[in-house]
Amino acid sequence: MPTVDLRIFRCESGYNANGELVVVRAKLDKHRPIDVWLPSLLKVNTLAAPLRRKMAYRIKQHELNLVLSFLSMSNSNNSRVGARVADLKSAARHIGAFVTESVGMGMLTATVSDHFRWSGNHDDLEHFDALPARLAGDYYRRGVRRDLLFLDPTAGVSRMAGEARGRSTRPPTKMRPTAEQRRRLNQMLGWSERHSYHPVTMAWTCLGGPALAVDLFDMTLPPSGQRRPASSSAPEPSPGSRVPEAEAGGPRSIARAGDAPGDRAAESHGEQINERLAGRSYHVVDGTGELGFAEMDFEMGMRAYVPNFVDYLYETAPENDRQVLDDEPVRGGWVKTDLVGSSKTHLFLGVLRREQLEERQDMLRRRRLEGGWTDDIQVDVFGRLIVAVALDSAAAPSWEQVSTRLE
Repeated sequence: MPTVDLRIFRCESGYNANGELVVVRAKLDKHRPIDVWLPSLLKVNTLAAPLRRKMAYRIKQHELNLVLSFLSMSNSNNSRVGARVADLKSAARHIGAFVTESVGMGMLTATVSDHFRWSGNHDDLEHFDALPARLAGDYYRRGVRRDLLFLDPTAGVSRMAGEARGRSTRPPTKMRPTAEQRRRLNQMLGWSERHSYHPVTMAWTCLGGPALAVDLFDMTLPPSGQRRPASSSAPEPSPGSRVPEAEAGGPRSIARAGDAPGDRAAESHGEQINERLAGRSYHVVDGTGELGFAEMDFEMGMRAYVPNFVDYLYETAPENDRQVLDDEPVRGGWVKTDLVGSSKTHLFLGVLRREQLEERQDMLRRRRLEGGWTDDIQVDVFGRLIVAVALDSAAAPSWEQVSTRLE
C-alpha cells in the first residue's frame, strides 16, 4: 500500500499581550508513514460540482485523471506516493495550482480520518464555500473562512473545521512549525474564537520532496473557564448569519472552509494572480518559483449528491451493458493516468443510476480498516459515484474485478 510521510504537531493555544488567541506551544508528537487509500485522496475533487453549470462525465473524469497523472505510486512494499515535481513546476500555473489544491484537500480528509478517527461519508463532509442552508447560518459570510467542515456522524452537532495548505516545495525539516505555518495557525485560532471556539485543524502538504509529506496540527483550545470573549476587532456577521453556540466535545470534535477572495494576500511572497480554469477561480502565488495553494471558487461545493449534477454525469457517461451492480447499470469506464508520463496506474469513474445503500459504503470502510490496504485495486463509493484506482497494471482491470470488491 502506498504511503505518505505524516508529522503530528500538538499545539496549545493561549492569549498574547494584545489579548489575541495564538499558538503558545507546539510540539512534534509523532512522525510516521500513513497509508493512502487513493479513491479517498480524490474524494473532495470527485464531489466538487459547479452549482450553476453542468459538468459532463468526460470533464470530471479528466480532472481526476489530471491529478493522478502528476503523482507516482505503486503497490510494492515500502512504496511512497510522490509527485512528478519537475512536471508540476513546468506546468501552467493554473494547472499546477489545481493539482496542488486537489492533493492538499485530499490529504486533509485522509489525515483527519486517520488521526481524529473521523468515520463520516460524503454526507458528513461539506465545503465552506457552499454550505447547505441548515449550516450556512452558523458561520460568518465575510472574512476568513476555512476549507472543509467535517461533521461527526456519531456525535450530533459536533464539527471540526479543517484548513488545507498545499505547496510544491520540499517539506520543512524543523521540529517546530515554520513562521508561515504559525501565522496561518494564528489566523485559524482567530476564526475559531469568533465562532465560539470552534474546533479547528490544519493539514500542510508539500509535494516537492521524494514523497508527499503532511504536517497535521492538533489544536487544543483554552478550557471553557479560561476563554475570553472575541476581541472587538472581530468582523460583524452578514445579515441573516449567526455565530454558533459553543459546542461540546472539545478539540477533537469535527469541521473547516476556504478563504474569502483576497485573504491569502498575507501569505503571498509575490504577485497575486487570478486564473480561471473550467469555470473556477484560482488564487496563485507567483514570484518565487513555487506554487501556492489554489483558491476554490465560491460556486464550487461538495454537491455530487445533488440530483441534477449526478444525473447529468450519468447521462453523459459511456454505457456498458456488462457493468451492473445489484441489477442497476453502472456507466463509465477506465482511463490510464499517463497524461504527463508513462504510468501503470488506471482510474475508473463509474456513475450509478441510483444511490447505493449507506451500508455498502460502511462495509467498504470496515473492510479497508480490517486489512484491505494491500489490494492492488482500490475501490470506494461516494453516493452514486464509484471511484477505483488500479496500481501496477499493464491493462485496465475488468468490471468484475471492481464489482467483486463492492460485494
